[in-house]
Amino acid sequence: MKKKVLLAMSGGVDSSTAAFLLKEQGYKVSGAHMRLWEYKNEELTKCTLRSCCSPNEAKDAAKIARALDIPFYILRMENEFKQYIVENFIENYKNGKTPNPCVQCNNHIKFGFFIKRALSLGFDYVATGHYASIKTLRNSRRAIFPAKDVNKDQSYFLYGMSQNDLKKTLFPLADYTKEQVRKIAKKHNLVTAEKSESQEICFIPDNNYRNFLKKEGIVFQKGNILDTNGNILAKHEGKENFTIGQRKGLNIAIGKPAYVLKIHANGDITIGEKEKLSNNEFYSINNVYQGLVSENLTNEGIKVLAQIRYNSKPVKSLIFKETNDVIKIKLLSNAGAVTPGQSVVFYHCKENYILAGGEISLNY
Repeated sequence: MKKKVLLAMSGGVDSSTAAFLLKEQGYKVSGAHMRLWEYKNEELTKCTLRSCCSPNEAKDAAKIARALDIPFYILRMENEFKQYIVENFIENYKNGKTPNPCVQCNNHIKFGFFIKRALSLGFDYVATGHYASIKTLRNSRRAIFPAKDVNKDQSYFLYGMSQNDLKKTLFPLADYTKEQVRKIAKKHNLVTAEKSESQEICFIPDNNYRNFLKKEGIVFQKGNILDTNGNILAKHEGKENFTIGQRKGLNIAIGKPAYVLKIHANGDITIGEKEKLSNNEFYSINNVYQGLVSENLTNEGIKVLAQIRYNSKPVKSLIFKETNDVIKIKLLSNAGAVTPGQSVVFYHCKENYILAGGEISLNY
């Protein structure tokens, strides 16, 4: 009997091609578009970038499903998305952190509620158009490996997948490059073949998170802009306007390029030179373990490659067991701005699979 797969279809070329490949491989495929955000008419009018969950994307996903003759569903997840993604996004900015909603969406929605719903409906697997690979290690644990296309690799976003998630998930694009995916889509007349990439933050159509926070009723916390000696350089209109490592929009002259070094709870912002931006020792909280078993993390430390933001290169590091729930990280070379609220992902030094990952914190 054919294995049943529920494919998350965003309406883009990646999930469209994934649907075609799964059918070719003999799976009984159904498509599902997750409705995550209720767009208002004025938001759609102002939207200049594509969003992965907009009404137009749902229409394109339905077109592909009809073309491939597979069942298609709309799964309403607005409440779950608001609670776990949007509210988390707002709280992080209120607390001086810089959230990563795409990571949280994978953790809680795509490989949380979506996979649970699929299994409850009798599907054997879920699938997505992510560029990543799942393999079983010698210790019998499953882990995410980077995709063949290093320029499109999305493994960083997938550290939050549990062992059961990994067991029940298929990534059909693991061994394909983006160019190959587009060629397959074009060859088989998929209407999404030449479609552009979607924007990162799907619930902010104009790509301006500050405007979004204000629309949500957040009162920005005013404060002072300080130098590293605590001297007041200027006033600002809200700490929510800033992120660690930010350079643009400061409008402050200190003789050298200035960067945001710290966002204080009282609303003040400390700025300084780039050299003072690095923080080689910090912590990871809310950790998820893949290739590494948490019990194997010791006080002596394990050598890993640590990636502190998407599109940055992983750097050699040591990780230590700080508490049962907290990992301490010591970067062995400069990786740039360590930003609270962002994700840190730990890779095996030689085989490059994900060991674990969590949320960056400067304390715990």
